Amino acid sequence: MQKRFVIKRLGTQSLLPLIGAMWGVGMAPAIASFDPPPDQGSPVGTAGGGSRPAQSACFPKTRNLSVLTALSPTTYVGLTTQARPTVRVYLPPTTAQVAELSLFDAQGRGLYQTIVPISRTDTFMQFSFPSAAPALSAQQPYYWTVALICNQNQRTDDWIIGGWIRQQQPDSLLQQRLATTYGIDKVKLYAEAGFWYDALETLVQLQQAQPHNAALGSTWTNLLQSIGLPQLASMPSHSFTDQ
Repeated sequence: MQKRFVIKRLGTQSLLPLIGAMWGVGMAPAIASFDPPPDQGSPVGTAGGGSRPAQSACFPKTRNLSVLTALSPTTYVGLTTQARPTVRVYLPPTTAQVAELSLFDAQGRGLYQTIVPISRTDTFMQFSFPSAAPALSAQQPYYWTVALICNQNQRTDDWIIGGWIRQQQPDSLLQQRLATTYGIDKVKLYAEAGFWYDALETLVQLQQAQPHNAALGSTWTNLLQSIGLPQLASMPSHSFTDQ
């Protein structure tokens, strides 16, 4: 029943424009030190990372409207080594009390969905797919979404964002380099190889352990700039809220 609900609400008319059937060549991010491999493809139509309602019912009227943002590349498919990865978003001030985490295959079929409570806003949130979620098959692209449920009775008011992800293991040479690389150098190594989600995970862990490390702060800024999100770079990654 859950999967049919996902497909109905985010089905052919609204999801497939985000996951077009054609694949293009990935565009290089802005920061050279974080360039992904040139053959790291990108589905057509992922710009913007999602959709938002015409009326932002669950955002305060007294302040400028912030943007719900996926920490995910929009110009190439981010790689992960994890079969059940962690994804992250920026959550602006909102009156929404719950969010919905979903996973789709490349054809737009709903594979997993769960509701999670919102405990904080104006912060980064991280969502880890649990053991109940299907493991990502290697070399297959998936699309994940996070939806803010603004009105339980009118789900077209949801604000939805997301990103592409593909699970694969590093080749033998990269595995050898990763085994002897640490700290910021490991973040860069993951990012340059296209393993966006592992680069982000590694950097978040480093910043949580060393929140006042200036070099980590600069790396955080560069990493967000590499996917076109310089406006979020001033927020420290150690402020992530687990969900």
